[in-house]
Amino acid sequence: MKKLFLGVYHPSVILTYIGALVSVFGIFGVNDLHLATILLMVAGLCDAFDGIFARMYKRTKLQKDFGVQIDSLADLISFGVFPAKIYRAFFSDCIYVSTVLLSFYILAVMIRLAYFNCTADEDKEHFTGLAVTYSAFFISLYVVLCKYIKVLSVIPIEYLYVLLILGFLWNKKIKKPNIYVRIGFLVLAIVFIVLLL
Repeated sequence: MKKLFLGVYHPSVILTYIGALVSVFGIFGVNDLHLATILLMVAGLCDAFDGIFARMYKRTKLQKDFGVQIDSLADLISFGVFPAKIYRAFFSDCIYVSTVLLSFYILAVMIRLAYFNCTADEDKEHFTGLAVTYSAFFISLYVVLCKYIKVLSVIPIEYLYVLLILGFLWNKKIKKPNIYVRIGFLVLAIVFIVLLL
């Protein structure tokens, strides 16, 4: 029987969808830096655990392949467009500098995600380059530091975005985080959220 709608509707991708929708809300519905940062962390946590959640289900090859592709598209929104919006809305002083910086940032995210999609089956234990999800951690850490020690006046956030660009494109193997590291990120995210409220 022919399906009425395109797509793969399977519970294994629910965390990916939640992360993407949280990011879309953050992009279009939030004008507060701290709330936007909290939503970025929530999207990061969804991405950190969506693979583990998906593997709990028995999936067909189509469902697995769809999961990989939808995850990358969600990552482009959550860790490409959303961090760009955070920078542009809350930190940008010069439209020309921010346009150049964010163009390179989003391009680096796209290149890294496409490269990972092409090589994901080659090494199950390592990433090549820094996973784009880590932008949620580093940007959140920076915002927390800005709130409490005014780090912005000492280290401009542009340096962080340049380092993220270089990290995404870095041709170096980085071990994928195990469940304990992911739980550590969860604990840190809760601490960051409390500090930003």
